[in-house]
Amino acid sequence: MALPIMEWLVSYVGRSVMSASARAVSTFAPGDGIDQALDEHLHAAGQTVQLQEFVVRNAHTTNGDTMRMAFTILLALHGLIHLIGPAKAFGWGNITQLRQPISPTGGVLWLLAALLLIGCAVGVAASARWWWYLALAGALLSQYLIMQAWGDAKFGTLANLVIAVPLLLLALDARAGSFRSRFASDRAALLARPVRPAPIVTEADIAALPPLMQTYLRRVGAVGRPRVRNMRIAFDAQMRSSATSPWMNSTIQQYEFFDPPARLFYMNATRAGVPMDIYHRYVDSSATFQVRIAGLVPVVDQQGPEMTKSETVTLLNDIVVMAPAAVLDLPCTWETLTDRTVRATITNAGYTVSAVLTFDAAGDLVGFVSNDRSELSGKEIKRYPWSTPISDYAEVNGIRIGTRGNANWIEPTGEWTYGKFTVKGIEYNVTK
Repeated sequence: MALPIMEWLVSYVGRSVMSASARAVSTFAPGDGIDQALDEHLHAAGQTVQLQEFVVRNAHTTNGDTMRMAFTILLALHGLIHLIGPAKAFGWGNITQLRQPISPTGGVLWLLAALLLIGCAVGVAASARWWWYLALAGALLSQYLIMQAWGDAKFGTLANLVIAVPLLLLALDARAGSFRSRFASDRAALLARPVRPAPIVTEADIAALPPLMQTYLRRVGAVGRPRVRNMRIAFDAQMRSSATSPWMNSTIQQYEFFDPPARLFYMNATRAGVPMDIYHRYVDSSATFQVRIAGLVPVVDQQGPEMTKSETVTLLNDIVVMAPAAVLDLPCTWETLTDRTVRATITNAGYTVSAVLTFDAAGDLVGFVSNDRSELSGKEIKRYPWSTPISDYAEVNGIRIGTRGNANWIEPTGEWTYGKFTVKGIEYNVTK
């Protein structure tokens, strides 16, 4: 029974990878709205994201769970079948599947391949980051042994080819031109810049702010803590390209710098079972937004004045939502509109943008609406109000912030949500 099951699994996983790739290419063609869905802001980063695994990346979706389960079973069965080798070599039974004799040394190698592949299956099932070490060694040893018994074991090559797919993606992710490598390089360069001291925020420091902002800074705990020079955030998120599109799950890393302002946003998402890499980079006076399928196929590459202006709005949003103490050292101006709203304005990279901030009765920030952020779809630019409702205030790593936020477009037909974000961790004034 093992071999027919193995054949079905190889066929299933192989078909899933190929069909998912085809669907993803057609789904994420430039100009179909992926830019508006993935061009998002709300927040991001940290060191908790596992970026190294094709299978583990898909763990958040039903399709991903199915593929991971199938891949785990494939690895386990592939490993168990290798036990035929030591059974033949050491006379554990009447083995007819391998017709040629196997030496004791060969039997030990077959046993080692079995243990490596079964161990890899355990690693994939547990979402362990080390699974690929065992997968690489196991697949290489397995293929060597298959070549020695080609007439009887050649079908195992198909399983090794399936195993090679995530290993190839991992290798591509580690290359210098990958988004992950570029993110790491940009992060290191920005962290190496000189940073001013971060004195403690006092009541005197916030006295010039509108009363609503003063109350807000007190409520989040900014008073009595150091000023903010940078921050690192980790998010879980759900994204979609239209009001009727299915959600795709993602994990996000973001570093934000305020002296001078810069923003690095790196997201891993999955759709149709295929990983998507997304990188926003806003450094000095320009911003870019790029998306690749499986880290290879470029589907979005946006830059220019509209992108930079839109990212300046995102910068303002990040500041008031996640690092409000940073307003004390940035070129922000304020206008009180009502007893619950103020207009915040910031100038950076030659762009001046503003947003209306709404606070609840307790003084927490619950709304942010800007008319200065563009919805970019291919070469088409749509200017609609951009809204980010904030909720679920809680203490995260010693600071009180809104841990949930949505990213919405307010279009003539109505307001709809294209991004849902949950803060998993946040740290300020980091050095790595």
